[in-house]
Amino acid sequence: MPVMVFAQNNDSLPTIIKTLRFDGIIKTKLETSVQNDAARFHVRNARLGARGDIGEFFSYRVQVDFVGNDGQFQALDFFATFKPLKSLSLVFGQQNIPFDNSYMTSPGEYMFANNAFVGDYLTPGSRDMGLVAQYRFRVGGFPMEAQAGVFNGGRINDAQWTDKPSFVFRMIAGAMTGFRSTAKVYRYNNPNLERDWLLWGADLRYANSRLRVETEIMNRHCYDENSDRLGGYIQSDYMFYMRNPNAMFRTMTPAARIDLIGYDVQNSGFDVTKFTAGLMFGLTFIPYDTLLRVDYEHYFMRKDFDFSIFSNRPHIADNKLTVEVVVKF
Repeated sequence: MPVMVFAQNNDSLPTIIKTLRFDGIIKTKLETSVQNDAARFHVRNARLGARGDIGEFFSYRVQVDFVGNDGQFQALDFFATFKPLKSLSLVFGQQNIPFDNSYMTSPGEYMFANNAFVGDYLTPGSRDMGLVAQYRFRVGGFPMEAQAGVFNGGRINDAQWTDKPSFVFRMIAGAMTGFRSTAKVYRYNNPNLERDWLLWGADLRYANSRLRVETEIMNRHCYDENSDRLGGYIQSDYMFYMRNPNAMFRTMTPAARIDLIGYDVQNSGFDVTKFTAGLMFGLTFIPYDTLLRVDYEHYFMRKDFDFSIFSNRPHIADNKLTVEVVVKF
């Protein structure tokens, strides 16, 4: 959303003013546990951000969440980007780690009210402080991008000292429209939390103006315990446009996802499987990218498996019905 200023097109205005853009998202929902007859209202996110350019070679990004994890204020993105070449960017500061896909970690991009297992129970966090190099090129006309980064390993808002920084590398083939695939590896060290992990993953995605199909597999090896946690998902949705231009809803989008996660999968199979079915309605009477979402989640767990290994939050593994409103601007 551009900043509204007088004479915005005046060339005398500095670049930092002419290019300033604000954005934000509010996610609020009602969750009901089918198994335990419990319910709660929840404001999951209330984010506000700004971005812009500072001259020809530098840009910036800031973003905060007023109700982040556990309802606490969170400083999310604070980074500067130096672009010495058209194809090369150097991103310095607190930022997304180029391991998870943004459409699986950004609240405004979720296909469902809740994240997939790979986003919640495999990666150590979506952000850290560090330096990332991004290089874009083409192979036979096909878009490619290589990303490499080094981070503290302390995750978000933790500028800890370390003699063992974390490293990440990801190769992306394709764009967000059409076919897109990535392969990635993440060496995560955090001596303060006694975590020494190696994560690897790969994903495949296809999208057009109506259809999205996405699948991903991810593994986390813990060196201290000599254990592996494997997870994956496949999800899809399809958008229908309403014929009546005066209808309340502009679009209707059914969606479905299967989540899998477990230890020693080769011998014991997956410990937990979750099926999610959803229906999204794009609203027309609000002048922003806004939707109403209804989801149902159903868990299938191996007998006697204790889900607190992954999370001990109340009702986290209950079968749930969720009604959510998402407003993006």
